Amino acid sequence: MKLRTSLCRGAIVCLIACASTAVLPAQSRRKIDFSKLVVVGDSLAAGVENDSLADFQQIHGFASVVARHVHARLTLPLVPYPGAPNTLELVSAQFPPVIKQVPGKLIFPRLNPFEQVTDLAVPLQTVADALNRKPDNNLNSTDETQLATDIVLGYPCPILFPCPARSQVEQAVALNPTAIIVDIGNNDILGAVTSGQLGSSLSSPEAISAFLTAFGTSYGTLLNTLAATHATLIVANLPDVTETPFFIPVSALAQEAKVPLDELDVALGTNPTDFVTLDALPAVEAILTNATSGPLPAACSTSGAPCVVTAAAAAAIRQVTMQMNTIVQGLTAAQPGAVFVDVFSLFDRLHTNGYKLRGTNLTTDFLGGLFSLDGIHPTNTGYAILANEFIEDINAAFDTHFRKADIEGIAQFDPLVLRDERCRGWR
Repeated sequence: MKLRTSLCRGAIVCLIACASTAVLPAQSRRKIDFSKLVVVGDSLAAGVENDSLADFQQIHGFASVVARHVHARLTLPLVPYPGAPNTLELVSAQFPPVIKQVPGKLIFPRLNPFEQVTDLAVPLQTVADALNRKPDNNLNSTDETQLATDIVLGYPCPILFPCPARSQVEQAVALNPTAIIVDIGNNDILGAVTSGQLGSSLSSPEAISAFLTAFGTSYGTLLNTLAATHATLIVANLPDVTETPFFIPVSALAQEAKVPLDELDVALGTNPTDFVTLDALPAVEAILTNATSGPLPAACSTSGAPCVVTAAAAAAIRQVTMQMNTIVQGLTAAQPGAVFVDVFSLFDRLHTNGYKLRGTNLTTDFLGGLFSLDGIHPTNTGYAILANEFIEDINAAFDTHFRKADIEGIAQFDPLVLRDERCRGWR
């Protein structure tokens, strides 16, 4: 009897020890606290759509979708209709598409000026801007980046009580976050394209090296400053902007215009593998209708954005973006507990394969359903797909089971997922 009791006690001790060992991995798993979620970023994280920060579009941005699905409160700087700047609308989908800004004037810059926003993402800001640019509350500013900064970061301090103007990163730190989504850096490379400074930024190996060094220094400072809050960092890398419909392959343009490729190249002064920017379409139409003579001018917007991006320039943009992403990934890996989200690979997959829904395949072509009318920012559906990439990586990192967005359901009510095949040009 004593022997049996001893054996039983030994078995119980063994069971307890084994059970303790079994639960150790679960206890040591990383945890994430979304009780105070803050977002640092640019227009993608702000939810810009159709070239506008507008409340009815902001709520569909990826950060907003992620917050809803991880049960976090996220306060957006809601901008009333017609948006800032005025949102775009599609008048005609037939080639050449007719897109225009909606009429109206923004009178009140924020619907919720008394609320402290936690989605601090500011359209047009670079990494250096996120560190240093502060609101000056001049809503008549002609500097678009400063105006966006004032709208997002300039409240509620000027209305409620005096307080220091803070940059995006400074405000993020002041909010004492428990988790921070970081999606910044897109304008560092895109701005070089749309401002017409692409040539000088990528003009030589030395220029590229200086560009990457400055980017890495700023990005490292940004992550180190945010990490000092002890919040969990969820960091996204950068997509290849040349895979957006803002950059239209000349071959696709020839197909849509129903003009032989060699004739189009002669008329526009392009090569078959070049890209024509979305801003160039009015000039393309004028040349093809003999309203003006070719070739396309060097710039097709007041900001200096080029009409044509050569295949060599597009390849250079992609290469530099990949080098920037190597920097982002390395700096993220150096932060204990940080999560890395590979947006670059997601956009690559969408560009190559599209996104299959029942009865249709959404593409990254213009009016293909994934990108809005500005050719740079996603549609409601595109943002939801991006949000799911974040949710999937969060679930994998923390063994959570947050539900992903219903892409089918969102696409069903997305005004830019055109159901009529005749309206889907550029496919």
